[in-house]
Amino acid sequence: MPSSVACASVYEAPRLPRLMLLRLVVFLIALPAVLVPGAEAQDASVRVTAQAEPMEVTVGNAVVLTVQVRGAPATVIRTPKRPAAVHLQPRQQRPDARRTRSMQGGALRRTVTYSWRFRAQRAGAARIQPVTVVVRGEEYTTAPLEIRVLPASDTAAGPTLREPEGGAGGSLDTRDLFVRATSTAGQAYQNEQVVVEYRLFFRSGIRLRHSRLADSWDAPGFWREELNVASRPTPRTQRAHGRQYETVVLKRVALFPTRPGTLRVDPLRIETEAQGTVQARGGGASLRGRFRPVQLASRTLSVRVRPLPDSAPESFRGAVGQFDMTTRVEADSAAVGRPLSLTVQVEGRGTLTTLSPPRLDSVPGLDVYEPTVETDVERNGRSLRGTKTFTYTLVPRTGGRHAVPQVAFSYFDPEKRQYQTLRASGPALQVAGTAAPRFVGRTGTGLPVGDVAGLMTANEAQWGPANTAPLYRRPWTYWALLLPVGGAVAGLVFRRWRRQRPASVPSPSSASAAHDRLEAARRHRADGDAQAVCEALEQALRTAVMNRLGLDAWPQTPSRLDRHLRRHDVPGALRTRLRTVLRRCNESRYAPADTAPAADPDALLEAAEALLRDLDRQGPAAPH
Repeated sequence: MPSSVACASVYEAPRLPRLMLLRLVVFLIALPAVLVPGAEAQDASVRVTAQAEPMEVTVGNAVVLTVQVRGAPATVIRTPKRPAAVHLQPRQQRPDARRTRSMQGGALRRTVTYSWRFRAQRAGAARIQPVTVVVRGEEYTTAPLEIRVLPASDTAAGPTLREPEGGAGGSLDTRDLFVRATSTAGQAYQNEQVVVEYRLFFRSGIRLRHSRLADSWDAPGFWREELNVASRPTPRTQRAHGRQYETVVLKRVALFPTRPGTLRVDPLRIETEAQGTVQARGGGASLRGRFRPVQLASRTLSVRVRPLPDSAPESFRGAVGQFDMTTRVEADSAAVGRPLSLTVQVEGRGTLTTLSPPRLDSVPGLDVYEPTVETDVERNGRSLRGTKTFTYTLVPRTGGRHAVPQVAFSYFDPEKRQYQTLRASGPALQVAGTAAPRFVGRTGTGLPVGDVAGLMTANEAQWGPANTAPLYRRPWTYWALLLPVGGAVAGLVFRRWRRQRPASVPSPSSASAAHDRLEAARRHRADGDAQAVCEALEQALRTAVMNRLGLDAWPQTPSRLDRHLRRHDVPGALRTRLRTVLRRCNESRYAPADTAPAADPDALLEAAEALLRDLDRQGPAAPH
């Protein structure tokens, strides 16, 4: 092969030129690490921490290991493996993952949290080994964690009350202070919602302070969804055991059993300090005693789970509860190649968070793409309910009259003890135009990917003889190797010059480029080329926005663009208009050349001109 011949020639070269060439290559390889700031073995902005909760636990109870990765998106993090543990039994193989984002000091903070559950096996010292997380190819290792495990006899099965200071007449017992656990059902079907509530009851006159969770709480075999309760609840009066009590809700959780059988829910244990009243010696008035530590525990709950009946419909995907479904089509007419939306909304009470997309029937001449999903769950009530919205993208490939795909959604109703199937279909869709070419996207120049692939085939490729002369014998080789050095130095000088320009001076070249593209759009409109109008308008808006924000390149995602706009105090209404016009221009580029564009060119031209005027009113362009 030609490459092997070239390598052999270089190997036989005299020693001095070869050493010079190797030194120059090493220098060029190391140059980016010198010129690019922050090039290190590990990104200093990434932090990986681990903690266990609780650090002291009794035998049989759960320990939760939490690993947090800060400063990196989830897309560049490899899901870590479960660490080894000593005297702790793992409850799951893969971790539970949660992603959060927040703004702090104008900067976006990303946090990805992984958690595993373990159960203490025996009293003594337990240990969780280090966890290794790979972020962008670099490894981050946490420190090991030591857990103290106490004997099971140290755990109170019910309230353990220490008598306040005073005589026996003022002592507290289980009738004065306790935690009650209740569930909406003692038996349920698989995936059926069961709500468990924990209430604290205390006799009127008892004061509490420093209340906290004493131990971890677990419900093995259930999918759990926390329901909101007041962080500072107002006690309410309620009768129990023939007496008046003050009561508050400590915890409310929706449980969805994932397997049949008898499943148990751990008791809820809390620690608090209670102050009761005591009777003075000699029959005097009642006095308050000192605050004493109190440990309370609810009873263990059991739920008998029945399997779902056989012969489920084909469209059943595990939903259990009571649901309604509505569908909506963006329009009743479209053009070939123009995408439109089909929205399916499922509302009700049940397994909303794990709900799978409904099944759509296939329709010839109509492509259906995977939906985007939005979940809106209401957690303030006494059960989990809400809506889940699936938005499908439909792309007609042939003209004529098409039927909108029928949507079928099946669920099991535990009250009726039978499967229910909901069906919905929209009006017939009138599609204008002829058959569109099949391709999956376009290149940066707007040429379909399929056309690019067809420009050259293996039979048409022309191959010539390779030049096997040694590189060191060609004078232009050394000049070519020096070009990156000169380019890097020139780039640094140019960027420093741009940063030192006054902020009040806009970029005339960029402003002129935006104006030229806007004029080009007007000429294309006069010629009747609608797609060229949309492309020119998109380029004009991008150039104007980059000049306004001081960007060297267009943001890769809409979220990054919106982040830059907010950072430069661009009003929300203007950001929305910009996104709308850019989206309409982009949709028009998906339309084949022989069909109507996805948007009205005159309306787009008018909207783009108004946007450019409003951007100019926002003040001078940002410095580059």
